[in-house]
Amino acid sequence: MDIKGLNTNSLRPDGQSSTVKGREDSSGAPNRAQESDSAATTGNDSLTLTGAAQAMSSAASAGENAPFDAARVAELREAIASGNYPVDNEQLADRMIDLERLLR
Repeated sequence: MDIKGLNTNSLRPDGQSSTVKGREDSSGAPNRAQESDSAATTGNDSLTLTGAAQAMSSAASAGENAPFDAARVAELREAIASGNYPVDNEQLADRMIDLERLLR
């Protein structure tokens, strides 16, 4: 379905055009978007990472610094391309089952 030329006005049951406007209550108080904009400009925001987020961050940086054996990668690519890379189907199946268990 091509949504580029989609006329959203035809989706309304009453056929009226819809216009999105910010809400204000009767007291004239700003809406939540305006409140968050003003909070962002005060400079009093802080951020605390959870233990899981810290672990993910350290794992990502460790992965960037991991040793890389370009010769071994080239050797494996050549073996796969030529059809000489041995695959142990039972070991592959066992590892897939183990991975499935981890995901549950």
